[in-house]
Amino acid sequence: MPPRGARKAAPSAVAVSPPHSPEDQKRKLVDEDREPTSPLRRSKRVKSAGASAASLSTTPIEVETGSQAKTASPGTLKHKARQGKAAAAAAAVAIKQEVEEEVETTVTGKASTKDNVNSVKEEEVEEKVSKTVKVSRQQKTKEAEMVPLRARTQGLRMLVGAHVSAAKGVFNSVNNSLHIGGNAFALFLKSQRKWDNPPLQDDHRDQFRAMCKEHKYDAAKHILPHGSYLVNLAQEDKAKAKQAYDAFLDDLRRCEALGIQLYNFHPGSANSTPHASAITRLASALTSALRATTTVIPVLETMCGHGSTIGGSLSEFRDLLAQIPADLHPRIGICIDTCHSFAAGYDLVTPTGFAAFMQEFEELIGIQHLRALHLNDSKAPRGSKRDLHANIGTGFLGLRAFHNVMNEKRFEGVPMILETPIDRPEAKTGTKDEGGDDGEAGQAKGKKKAPKKPAGAAGKLVADPSVWAKEIELLESLIGMDPEGAEFRALEARLADEGKEMREKQMEQYMRKLEADEKKAAKGSGVKKGQKTLMEMMNGAEKKKGKTVKKKKKKDESDDDDDDDDDEGCQSHSED
Repeated sequence: MPPRGARKAAPSAVAVSPPHSPEDQKRKLVDEDREPTSPLRRSKRVKSAGASAASLSTTPIEVETGSQAKTASPGTLKHKARQGKAAAAAAAVAIKQEVEEEVETTVTGKASTKDNVNSVKEEEVEEKVSKTVKVSRQQKTKEAEMVPLRARTQGLRMLVGAHVSAAKGVFNSVNNSLHIGGNAFALFLKSQRKWDNPPLQDDHRDQFRAMCKEHKYDAAKHILPHGSYLVNLAQEDKAKAKQAYDAFLDDLRRCEALGIQLYNFHPGSANSTPHASAITRLASALTSALRATTTVIPVLETMCGHGSTIGGSLSEFRDLLAQIPADLHPRIGICIDTCHSFAAGYDLVTPTGFAAFMQEFEELIGIQHLRALHLNDSKAPRGSKRDLHANIGTGFLGLRAFHNVMNEKRFEGVPMILETPIDRPEAKTGTKDEGGDDGEAGQAKGKKKAPKKPAGAAGKLVADPSVWAKEIELLESLIGMDPEGAEFRALEARLADEGKEMREKQMEQYMRKLEADEKKAAKGSGVKKGQKTLMEMMNGAEKKKGKTVKKKKKKDESDDDDDDDDDEGCQSHSED
């Protein structure tokens, strides 16, 4: 049996010499970890591949024993072959890993040290060195998504923006506005679809204020929250009226907590009551809310005049102001919605018509009450009383109307908010050949063919904020542009062509509705319902199917309810 002092150290990943301290050992391990080809580098998060195993078998490995460095042949480490192969493969993969990598190198060496008489026991030396380089995929994706679609144009007289999402916190609306290059923006302060909402969180309030200051958004001038669609301050039912008032007042107080001065909302509906009494109830509720707050300015939106809604005619705002105490008038604002006022019958397209509208506004209400604008084209023709928003320049208003708006000096400094549609079909990520379900291979595997969608059926829609970024840029470009010049005419023609099919369809529906209304009016109440003649019955039998379809179409076209307004009007996209 050889003497103890002459025994060679057992082969291991690293043999440790007694004179070295743990600190020296740690430094050595860090140096070895930096060497990209070292077989000691392992990744606990990257699976090994056998591609680099062959390189290990031919690579000599240096092992330090005592003060001498010796070269061990591969045969000396046969019992470590598997471990070495895995380590080499892991090292090759780990070098290529750029997105998310956590490299942990653990070296455990067992050295029997018998040179020291007092240390006869085998001791274990374990040093763990971790080098972490983490770049979250999710974070990278989020950062890529938030790269601004366009830079804000600072210093403009006209402050154009859009109604952006405030999902996950009101402070997120600031970044969403920056993302599209908006100089103003709107948001919902809470869910607009339910009555009960949690209170505004202090940290959300503080973050919102800080971000507005950081990105130079004046909350008192550039931000226009939109009220809940549920609120109707003209409600006759006392219980419902109180519920609406409480929700309205809660929003006003949230505005003041956030430093916001303007708050946009719909005037409401008279329902089955006379308009005059509904306006009186609205005036009373507004007066109470203004007395209960200090700085916020409720801004009433012009409406399309459908049914019993208030705000289609500018004269109704005059009547409302007459019933509110004069000392509160400076805290009452009006927001002109271009689509709504056009659908209510006002001409905003021709220069003379636009000038007449502004003159009427000045005479009936006063330009000092103009606090904001909603910029929307209209899918429906003038006077249709339908709230159907279209993208700028593609509807019946056309680009000429927005040239009028963007060059009106009285609109300088007020927030101009886009509520145009931005939901677009989701981009397809694959093809039929990739999935295999639609081809012969997919059928051979026994998979069922996916059911065909009906003709004209739209796929899943997703919000595309680049639509707003482009529209903001378009509107800003109209400032000072010659409406008779070649540049404007080319833009006008291109956008009009994009919306041609939509306008033709809407005009056809509108004309059919007018025809149906005329027939109803012509019938009169004195016509008796007698038995049909044989000819009428025969004609009815022949045209039964056609009439049924036609009646159904007419019913669909005439059902101008609130859901229509929400889906295609003020709510420009689905918001989480």
